Amino acid sequence: MRYAALMVLATGLALSSGCAVAAGPQSDEDLTLDGLYSLPRMIGTAPSGVVWSPDSTRIAFLWNDEGTNFRDVWVASTDGSAPTRLTWFAQPTLEAAGNDVDAIRRNEQAQIAGGANAVTWYPDGSALLTSFGGEQHRVVPGEDPSPTGIRSRRIAFSPNGSSLAYIAGGDIWIAPLTGAGFGPGRQLTDFRASGQGVSRFTWAPDGSRLAVLVRDSSGVAMVTIPDYLGEATTVAEVSRPFPGDEPGRTSGFVVEVETGAQQALGISDDDRDLVFTMAWAADSARLLVDTSDLYVKDRRLLSIDANTGNATLLYREEEPENVMAFWSAAWAPDGDIYFTSDRDDFYHLYRLEAEGAVPTAVTQGDWAVESFASTPAGLYVVTNAEHPSERHIYRVPEAGGAPERLSTTPGTHAPAYSPDGRAAAVIHSSDAAPADLFVNRLDGAAETRITDSSGPEFSDHDWVQPEYVTFESHLDDATIHGRLMLPSDFDPSRKYPAIIGSIYSNTLRNQWGGRTSHPLWGLDQYLLQQGYVLLNINIRGSWGHGRKFRRDMQLDYGGIDTEDIYSGVQFLSGLGYVDPSRVGLWGSSYGGLMTAMSLFKRPGVFAAGVAGAPATNVWHALTGEMRVMGRPQDNPQAYADSSAFTQAAGLEDPLMIIHGMRDRIVLFKDSVELLERLMLLGKAHLVEFVPLPNSPHGWDTRELYQTRYAFKKLVAHFDRYLKPHE
Repeated sequence: MRYAALMVLATGLALSSGCAVAAGPQSDEDLTLDGLYSLPRMIGTAPSGVVWSPDSTRIAFLWNDEGTNFRDVWVASTDGSAPTRLTWFAQPTLEAAGNDVDAIRRNEQAQIAGGANAVTWYPDGSALLTSFGGEQHRVVPGEDPSPTGIRSRRIAFSPNGSSLAYIAGGDIWIAPLTGAGFGPGRQLTDFRASGQGVSRFTWAPDGSRLAVLVRDSSGVAMVTIPDYLGEATTVAEVSRPFPGDEPGRTSGFVVEVETGAQQALGISDDDRDLVFTMAWAADSARLLVDTSDLYVKDRRLLSIDANTGNATLLYREEEPENVMAFWSAAWAPDGDIYFTSDRDDFYHLYRLEAEGAVPTAVTQGDWAVESFASTPAGLYVVTNAEHPSERHIYRVPEAGGAPERLSTTPGTHAPAYSPDGRAAAVIHSSDAAPADLFVNRLDGAAETRITDSSGPEFSDHDWVQPEYVTFESHLDDATIHGRLMLPSDFDPSRKYPAIIGSIYSNTLRNQWGGRTSHPLWGLDQYLLQQGYVLLNINIRGSWGHGRKFRRDMQLDYGGIDTEDIYSGVQFLSGLGYVDPSRVGLWGSSYGGLMTAMSLFKRPGVFAAGVAGAPATNVWHALTGEMRVMGRPQDNPQAYADSSAFTQAAGLEDPLMIIHGMRDRIVLFKDSVELLERLMLLGKAHLVEFVPLPNSPHGWDTRELYQTRYAFKKLVAHFDRYLKPHE
């Protein structure tokens, strides 16, 4: 185990708007995809699930200090001492597999086992609950975890610590604390009997009631997903509405803990509406609800009387052109309301003093607030005020004023605030350092390291650092931000091939690996070693910019976003060291849509593209995409224009499609139909299709044999078409 106290400072980080060449590392030719994507990971395992003890002196979290996936429960004091491991749950054992395919498959599945997946403190801080194998286990320092018999991951102790509420079978159950265990659970609600289920709940501060949201998906269409692995082909039916279909219904209730009596909440006249926040006031008499229509065009902040269910409209935003909902709301200590909004262009924090009052801006400027927390010690926000790629913690006066920056190290800071508000447990990473856990005492001092996750071989490599750049859109005067990485042994007199991607929205982040929803940290470094210039782009629709930058996306998937990509091609062409005839593009999901659309609409611009799980049929998107596209019944031409398969005749350049056959988000069927269309159009010679039989939507996030296979296919595709051949 390693507990170094050294802070890794990204002192060489360039946050510039120019295109000057940053000093690069020496060549590092020993990176391989097999080595980068194997266990234990050289970057280690990121801590997760951070929770504070009730007395604000200890932090519990989930971690594996050996760089594998199986997490256990750890506890650390805030004094900077080494963390202590509390559990040693039994890990799946690996077999001597040889060429036994079934044994190899079992080993691969064993390696992705995640171990404990949640942790919660008892109200008195004497013990913890953690979910393992679908069951809650009681964890006491120095003792083996003991199973409780409660099979639920969604739990919450009552405010007075006398009982535990949990969701099981779609309903709320209550179990009393009895010494070291729990008494028999009592079913409090019976929504499942009518085909509904509780989606979330929260205790009233006085512990007498629960506010619950109930989901009714009985009218949602089912989609069949075939599975070809196993002795016979099987079919799974998945609740999966398409845009314009029945999306499911949501209703709210207050439930009395003693009697189970219910009071319906008047959240909306349309039970298809979305609920973003549901929070009790300190007096347990009212609920704050932040809700909107399905298309996020009509947002309302409501105060709902918990006794009668009657709602009072506090504030409303009707924005027909809105396409995003980065919203949050909370009670202020004095009963006012804090909420985030882009009502004045950038997302900022506002204070609402009374029903119908004009909100007061707490933060202002050409930057955005990502999150906020009102604590006993003050009001904190996380913003990108330093640079669009940064996320830092600030303290702001409750009445508004200049924010005070409290985090010091460049990068992305994701805080969990202590109950007393005097400290934050922070998951921090940067372009120079993988994710680790720190404590920030919120006094402006350096953060104290808790974990040191990366393996000893991490420091043996010269990891290429990015330069942050800006360039203008070729369509308008919009400023586009990018993340540029130059090859190992960079020589400005040479002409390099370049790859734009992995393309997606919100990719401009100073954090390890850039876009962390895919494990691209290793792939990017490998491509750099192979002599590629890499560019990531914050396309239209991305968070952290003004309203117009987001709202230009309206009814235009595969339109203005691909024009931003084309602006990136022009930027690369102007650098002098990129060969404009050897520029590639890749992305996954929505990024796969943009990849396909870019190749279809601008033949000859890209030498090759790779589309992973590409959402090429917007009619088959998730209903959330109606925020941008509206209903297909109302905007049929926009759906046609934004669905890449309708533009397939334009393909003139090599395209690889990678798609998991177990994908429930973007249907594998859509890629099969795109391939069939390209074959009918005489484009088959331009297409390589890579199906992954055992992969869901995250085709590079499951068993590592699939990740290595898919990434090697991607690299070979770009090597074939982007690199010169003698």
